[in-house]
Order: sequence, then C-alpha cells, then structure tokens
Amino acid sequence: MPERIWHPISKLEFFVDHTRRWAVDVREHLETLEEARTKPHVLADSDVARIKRVYTEQAGDLTLFEEQAAKWGELPDLSPSRRSKLTTLNEQLAGLRELNRQVLALADELAKGTIDTVMATSDAELGLAVLLGQKPGA
Repeated sequence: MPERIWHPISKLEFFVDHTRRWAVDVREHLETLEEARTKPHVLADSDVARIKRVYTEQAGDLTLFEEQAAKWGELPDLSPSRRSKLTTLNEQLAGLRELNRQVLALADELAKGTIDTVMATSDAELGLAVLLGQKPGA
C-alpha cells in the first residue's frame, strides 16, 4: 500500500470545494437510483455490482478525507476563518457519508429485482408475484 499523503492546510479550500461538488454528484446519482426503485428490472446485476463497488471505494476515500480533516483540526494555530472552513468541511463529509450509505442501501434493495433476477424467475413465480402486486425476486 502506498504511503499516506498528508496535505498542508493551504489545501483546505480545495477540499471544501471538492466535497461540495462531490455531494452534488452523489445526490444526482441517488435521485436517478430512486427512480429505479419503482422499476428495478431496468438494472442488470452488473450495474448494481458496479454501483456497490464504486460507492464502497468512495467510502474509503471519505475515510481519507475525514482523517485529513482531523489532522488539520489538531493544528494549534488555526485562524477563525480556517476553523470555520474546517467545520464546513466536516459537515460536508458527514453529509457525504450519509449519502454514500443511502446509495449502498438502495443498491442492496435494487439487487433483489434486477433484470437478471426477473429472467431467472420461473413463469409461474413471476405470474404469481404480478398477481400479488409484488416485485419479482423480492
């Protein structure tokens, strides 16, 4: 594993801007996945697996960002402005952590009704699920 790179406090503004844009992207992706909640059969197993892989990796990236913010928080001579920006960063990271959790939970839910699951269901099971108003594979 490569050695951890610690960034100087001068990079704080970059981290704040980056996490703000990152959260916008994740919210948009979450909205798209929410649309699939009513029709999970539009996703394949490979789609859901990719979502899980990407957002599991993202959780690791969040940990790195959180560790960096914690390290900056230990600096004894932070200006009030930087302390405020660090608070903003920590709030954004907490929000991203929650969004990440939501995406992974939704991916687990969607995995139960992918097109692969529907296609693997027998005609009888599929018909019964439709008659009972259930999602196939659920």
